Amino acid sequence: MLSWLPLFLLISTAFSTLISRDESSKVIRVPFSKERSPTYHANKRANVGKTILQKLDNKDFLFYANVTLGTPGDHLRLHIDTGSSDIWVETPTSAICTKGQGGCEVGGTYNNKTSSTYEYVPGDFAITYVDGQYARGDYAKDVFRIGGVGVKDVQFGIGFEGTSEEGILGIGFEGRQSGVGRGDKPYPSLVTQMVQQNLINSRAYSVWLNDLNADAGEILFGGVDTGKFAAPLTTIPLSRRQGMDNATDFIISLRGLTVTNGSGDIQVLMNETQTVPALLDTGASFTYLPRDIANELITLVGAKTIPEYKGPAVNCSKRSLEGSVNFEFAGTTINVNIRDFIIEATDEKNADNSVLCYFGIIGVESGSVLTLGDTFLRSAYVVYDMDNEEVSIGQTIFNSTSTNIVEIGTGPSAVPSVTRPSRVVTVLATGTTANGVSLDASPTSASSAPDVSTNAAPSTRILLPTSLLTIFTTFIALFTFIL
Repeated sequence: MLSWLPLFLLISTAFSTLISRDESSKVIRVPFSKERSPTYHANKRANVGKTILQKLDNKDFLFYANVTLGTPGDHLRLHIDTGSSDIWVETPTSAICTKGQGGCEVGGTYNNKTSSTYEYVPGDFAITYVDGQYARGDYAKDVFRIGGVGVKDVQFGIGFEGTSEEGILGIGFEGRQSGVGRGDKPYPSLVTQMVQQNLINSRAYSVWLNDLNADAGEILFGGVDTGKFAAPLTTIPLSRRQGMDNATDFIISLRGLTVTNGSGDIQVLMNETQTVPALLDTGASFTYLPRDIANELITLVGAKTIPEYKGPAVNCSKRSLEGSVNFEFAGTTINVNIRDFIIEATDEKNADNSVLCYFGIIGVESGSVLTLGDTFLRSAYVVYDMDNEEVSIGQTIFNSTSTNIVEIGTGPSAVPSVTRPSRVVTVLATGTTANGVSLDASPTSASSAPDVSTNAAPSTRILLPTSLLTIFTTFIALFTFIL
């Protein structure tokens, strides 16, 4: 699911060097870096059997994979998104890339005319996100290189028309591909192709986003790094849409929510009687909770919802707050420090020499599937297991230098270092929505974070001109919470 953010938060990063993969490995390792200036990185493959690693770039909120597409290969930077299921890329002849503003140079473009391994796929590619962003064009297949591994016959969309200058690496369920809603049959995804080409054992990958201020993190296709979380992982079955035999989204049940202050006192915000579905989504920058609970947390940190911006903001000095927000699932709890929800909005200082921050929790209306985005996921190590329709989740270890990569195998016990407290599958009632998208309807649109105009979420690639930013920061300075 995509959460579009203002361009001033996205700083360009150069492409990482792809290195040959050890053929004995069945783990594809994809590290990412968070940087504010261009830099190059080289990565060596860990000799751990079947696991896959490649550079991602975390630009405050977004996580990018640097990949090569085609032969000899075009370099691209693609936004990693577990909440959508299509890969699509920009091309130099697209409407947005020919405007001459140079924006497509950041994410790179794919030129099918120069690739000797390009294959046209009949059918029209079209994807629309909740915030109105879209891409349209042709389908194609080509060699997709990620983490030092070349994956053949990967299908993707070429965006000849659209609203974004950078492409998307959707790695969700095939049943949520944009074409399925138009009656098309699902096509093999990147992860499925990795399995079919014997690069990894099963359709499963783990994500370690790491600390907000960290410069390292990783995705492991086909593997788990036991050095990056406090063992054990807890396995939770995915919810299913009513009337469907299989899960199509990474949705699990949130069974409780508490706040612990700096003195250790606990306040209950939600208990098991209020269990709600929640989507785990690297494409959503913020965390979306029931509006009444979100408002309690916003008040707790002294944030204000700005009418012109429709999102909570707070003085960055509030990062000194102690305590945590505790997310309770079946058999485990993930604790997120309150300070980790307070994210810099801009480098520009206000009139009182203070710096403005976002508060990374947004309120949504009742009846919606909640979204646990990056402000939650940084504190969680998550294994996305599509074969078994489960996620395994544990408390992350920030900035861990310990590495112990283990292959994910096959079958119902494929993920290592887990406990299984329950196998009860939640069925989502008819009419359930995720960020405004019905989970009962055909997935004609990929899910994305709520639009800034409807649910108060700042959205990526809704560009803020300098003049508007100045007005915004000046407006914030008028509030008494800017200390």
